[in-house]
Amino acid sequence: MDIFDRFFKKFAYKFDKGYPDMNNAQDVLLLESLFEKLNIEVELKEDKISNKANSIKAVKQIIDQVGSKYNLFAMKSKPNRIGSKGKQPESVFIDAFKEVFGDDIDIKVFPPKRSPNPSNSFNMYQFTAGDLGEVNIIVSRSEPGGAGKSNEAMFINTLNDLIKQAGGSATIIIRSPEYTETFNNVDRVEDSSKMGAGKGEKSDAMFLSNSSNKPIANISLKQDGGFRWASVASTYKDFINKFIQKGIDKQLPKLSLESNPDSPGKYLMFDPTTGTRVTKVIVPDFPMEDIESWVFGPETPKVIVVSRTWKESDFSLNGDIITVQASHIYKSLGDLETDGMDPVFYIAQHVGTSTGLDFRIVPSKMGNISANARKILYNDVMK
Repeated sequence: MDIFDRFFKKFAYKFDKGYPDMNNAQDVLLLESLFEKLNIEVELKEDKISNKANSIKAVKQIIDQVGSKYNLFAMKSKPNRIGSKGKQPESVFIDAFKEVFGDDIDIKVFPPKRSPNPSNSFNMYQFTAGDLGEVNIIVSRSEPGGAGKSNEAMFINTLNDLIKQAGGSATIIIRSPEYTETFNNVDRVEDSSKMGAGKGEKSDAMFLSNSSNKPIANISLKQDGGFRWASVASTYKDFINKFIQKGIDKQLPKLSLESNPDSPGKYLMFDPTTGTRVTKVIVPDFPMEDIESWVFGPETPKVIVVSRTWKESDFSLNGDIITVQASHIYKSLGDLETDGMDPVFYIAQHVGTSTGLDFRIVPSKMGNISANARKILYNDVMK
């Protein structure tokens, strides 16, 4: 029995006919949701977008002119879409569109399942492409932190839409079980990464007023569940270099590094006393002088951390007041400790890094010690 037979046998009871009827919209939606739960990205229905014919023409222009430069290709099955070779950030696609249609085009990004984007998995880019008019292009790709970026886009785009409905300026109230934060006279919300964010800055969204060049608020957006506070491979090089060398030389208690036979130059972590694999290491006494900057950064006004996996029902408009429901708001290290979100230093296996090891700062609730985890003291590495 092949994998598809097993799949449909397992889920047959969910469909009225015992199998998915591809002419039944509800069956198609159900099938896509099952694939999504298995982390399989697939689109089974036709893209229903406005000006589809000219969107296809725009895709052809992009691929013909800059496809090889940006590692993009046309999707044969859905010619209004662009495919990306490898993991690329959103800025790559925006640069490609502007190179073809001009730096002054205004590009809107609609995350998955956010109308008018018909895709369940990928962002849609909407802009005016010269004589072709307003086009809608979906880019089928997986970017670093893709889910997180889509979550940020949902927050930013929804607020900007509601500000326009409010007449161009609004009061934004963000509510959580811990706090209610109010921001007056917000005229627009911007992606901080597009506003020239500096080194170490942590905000993802800025609330801005047209009457001031300074942000009203700096917001760090986190999805519900697991996430990292910071990746620190370039910040603590002395510690990292000593950790790797002592691991190779077997000078650390209950931890050694062995060459990965499948990836030259990369290492696997082991417990030399048992010979078992170690998948993560916690450094509980890592110096915490920089803990504030790991979370809140150097921005003014001070960053507040807002967590939520956003959906449309989290946002409401009453007159010129926008209310946003959040899972949590963190304003201080004390807030983080209460919820088990205070930062800890964490080392994990990661085949995508140059050493096969990933050094990061994560919430303490993610730093639990399991059978395949070990604690290593900072002084054992540095002495």
